[in-house]
Amino acid sequence: MWGHSLTELFFKGGVVMWPLLFCSILGLALILERSAVIIWGGVRFHRLVDRLKALVKAGKIGQARTDLARMRGPVARTAAVYLEHLDSPPELREEVVAREASQMVAGLERRLNWLGLLAQVAPLLGLLGTVLGLMNAFYQIDLKGSQVQATDLAVGIWQKLLNTAFGMAIAIPCLMAYFWLSGRVNLTALQMEWMASYLKEWTGKAARTDAPENGAAKAPAGKGAE
Repeated sequence: MWGHSLTELFFKGGVVMWPLLFCSILGLALILERSAVIIWGGVRFHRLVDRLKALVKAGKIGQARTDLARMRGPVARTAAVYLEHLDSPPELREEVVAREASQMVAGLERRLNWLGLLAQVAPLLGLLGTVLGLMNAFYQIDLKGSQVQATDLAVGIWQKLLNTAFGMAIAIPCLMAYFWLSGRVNLTALQMEWMASYLKEWTGKAARTDAPENGAAKAPAGKGAE
């Protein structure tokens, strides 16, 4: 590029290139790590909904719990928590599900703000390097006066503009990844809410077929068993 290798351009950019290099490494690590966590926790939502709907409406709550125990991801975990507390009072069940869901969303969002921070800091660092370089170039003009050649000034300026270019090259993919990953987290949070709503609807109409049998019917209220 411009008759120079990437390494040569890096060293021509000056001292600010080192924090920019650190930002690029950190940004890449965050993108890979958060992508792996969020994609790994994803689920085919509509397929899971159809499967659970068939089981819950048939009263096969135990089978639904078994299937969910073999699945990964926040949506499946939300459904599992809901069914685990199916016999609890509705207020307690909803509180527990909301608590677990918020904890899982917080786990997905962990370190995601760092990516957004890098997208803002990297171009500012690049701009700082460029401004410092221009200040130095004009300082040399002030020292040498009429002895400064226009070519010397041009070389100094384009080299310092490398800081801004590298900063923007780091910020753009970080910003794109931040919005994409944030969108995936928001979608997962919505799917968790939808799943809890679906289960509330289905369990309100389902007849439990896997409940343990007592072998005897309960006596009517106020009467003893005969």
